[in-house]
Amino acid sequence: MRVVVKHPSSTPRRQHSWRSRLMLVAPVVLFLTSYSNFSYFAYPARAATNQILMKNYQFAPTRAGQGSTVSIAVGDTVTWSNTDQASHNVAITDGPALDVSPEMKQGDNFTMTFSKPGTYLYYCEFHPWMKAEIVVGGSASTTSPERASQTFPETGKTVRGSFLAYWNARGGLAQQGFPISEEMQEKNQTDGKIYTVQYFERAVFEMHPENAAPNDVLLSLLGNFLYKEKYPKGAPGQQANTSPGSVLFKETGYRVGGLFLDYWKSHGGLAQQGYPISNEFQERSDLDGKTYTVQYFERAVLEYHPEKEAPYNVLLSQLGKFRFDKTAASRQSPMDPATGLQQIGMSSGPNNYPLMAGPHAAPGLNVSIYDQDPQPVVSWMDDLGTKWALHQLSWYQIEPQKGVYRWDKIDAAVDALYKAGVRIILHPVQSPQWAWGGANKVTYPTDPADFGRFMKLAAQRYKGKVVGYQIWNEPNIAQEAGQYVVAARYAAILKEGYNAVKSVDPKAVVIAAALTPTGVNDPSVAVDDLLFLKRLYAYNRGELKGYFDVLGAHPGSNANPPEDLYPDKPGPGPGWTNHPSFYFRRIEQLRQVMVENGDAEKQIWLTEFGWTSTTDPAPGFGYAAQNSEQEQADYIGQAFRMGRDRYPWMGPMLLFQLNFALPNITSDPKDERIGWGILRRDGSKRPSYFAVQQYAEEYNAKK
Repeated sequence: MRVVVKHPSSTPRRQHSWRSRLMLVAPVVLFLTSYSNFSYFAYPARAATNQILMKNYQFAPTRAGQGSTVSIAVGDTVTWSNTDQASHNVAITDGPALDVSPEMKQGDNFTMTFSKPGTYLYYCEFHPWMKAEIVVGGSASTTSPERASQTFPETGKTVRGSFLAYWNARGGLAQQGFPISEEMQEKNQTDGKIYTVQYFERAVFEMHPENAAPNDVLLSLLGNFLYKEKYPKGAPGQQANTSPGSVLFKETGYRVGGLFLDYWKSHGGLAQQGYPISNEFQERSDLDGKTYTVQYFERAVLEYHPEKEAPYNVLLSQLGKFRFDKTAASRQSPMDPATGLQQIGMSSGPNNYPLMAGPHAAPGLNVSIYDQDPQPVVSWMDDLGTKWALHQLSWYQIEPQKGVYRWDKIDAAVDALYKAGVRIILHPVQSPQWAWGGANKVTYPTDPADFGRFMKLAAQRYKGKVVGYQIWNEPNIAQEAGQYVVAARYAAILKEGYNAVKSVDPKAVVIAAALTPTGVNDPSVAVDDLLFLKRLYAYNRGELKGYFDVLGAHPGSNANPPEDLYPDKPGPGPGWTNHPSFYFRRIEQLRQVMVENGDAEKQIWLTEFGWTSTTDPAPGFGYAAQNSEQEQADYIGQAFRMGRDRYPWMGPMLLFQLNFALPNITSDPKDERIGWGILRRDGSKRPSYFAVQQYAEEYNAKK
């Protein structure tokens, strides 16, 4: 790990800290707690409001007799107020729920209402010695049922939180069916608003955060939608059921009786099925082609199956599946052959930009062409058969002075790769000194709007040529973040970058920065990548989900084969084996965080991965001597095929690296990047070159 303050004039900074593992073999402190969203609905008048000042770099409760621990009741509200000139924030790291506030400047407030009992540990990310806790009365449980999740192997979909609670409480499999989608954004046909929804075989759940629980989950009016579509003038041959005990619903003028009434009463009634919108009639099933007696309700269609014994003689039509299949084309666009991209839905952000994805497990490479002739790289890419490339977009090189631009440093690279049919990802990194001025270490820009302005210009300039932008690099390590690792500061950068790019190129892919895999939890050095990702999802009540299309990842490797993972199958060693962050399969754990936060619809793109091999490793990279060149090649080939065969959520996989070993890229023969390359320093091809070429041949043959 290196801290670089002075930028070189042209050579890309050595920023690939995920590989150094370095001294990140420190004692691991993992915060693997369950967590949930806080509840923000109104509480009874007796709920108290508590104020905590951020004063003289301490959390200072205003209530007499309270120190760093504040005790409150369930339903109470806490407001933090910053009175210092320096920025602060609130980052809850442990407890029944995680949350991270935005940056709070002097005079800013942040308020939370606590609905779950337990102990909440928090600190200020900007000044990590500021620590305190909130103890919320009741049991000491730190488990949150709202964040519980269940993945159904029958469909591979995950249900979580309030949707899972609703599913369990209201009939489960028999009533709702299996989940057939992940959570997604969809416009409601009734009110035209956009909600978070999830499809099940027999229903569609809608999240209504404007309602207090339990009415925050409602069912879509599938019966209404289908009935109006199939029978705009009403279904023919309807007969009212007038059997003894039948009920006339004055609200709609239709009658329900017999077995249908029994089912309606015993399976949720009005809340689950809605009012009847027809009488009984005969209808041919879209599933098996047979004709059944049916009755339509606002949210369901009941079918009578006389061939089955009770209680299975009344079944729900699979309205959720019918609608999901019917509307799939409107949610997704075909893959664009020019870009390799596909719209798979809409973002949950305020502008509901297109949610984009890329081709599954497409092979690619990290390349470097700053101030160089791009043709050698184009030739190698063509020979390899790879059509994806990631290139740094070093802000400090492109805008060395505010408003003064050197696009010529990268224009030739973009133009040459684009003309060769290569899909380009640019990777903005490294603030120019004018943007962070007063800091004593390279860091994020003081004003995130400066970064947004730069990204908007880049997206305008390269629209149609560049398919995606990864916003920053490894923000969970201080080398990339500044004096301390601060999730709130990266969140501001990600939001600025996303809005800037999407405002001019809505179908460009915005990639959340890949995290360095580490188990270290020292904010002055690094924060565990899983914990940091959880903080990003918790940031400002979960809003960051709406500000990226895919998650970038830099999986570990060291000297461990890609199939291995600690603790169940540790690598051969010696060293770099005793934590999951040393392994390629760390991506599975990152993926689980996405699933638990309702983001399973999105892909993961590997914007750097690989293995290093050299007999003369740089300091901190001793594991490179444990990999032969042939092992490096074998591991790379295995990893590509794991992405293809094992991970359906995998997007492009961009190996690190193609040409960084060459003398025109680095003058230092000890540069740690050399061992990662598929070309040797003299330009000759390592076995890993042919491993990439072989996988690309397999991939292209199946396209």
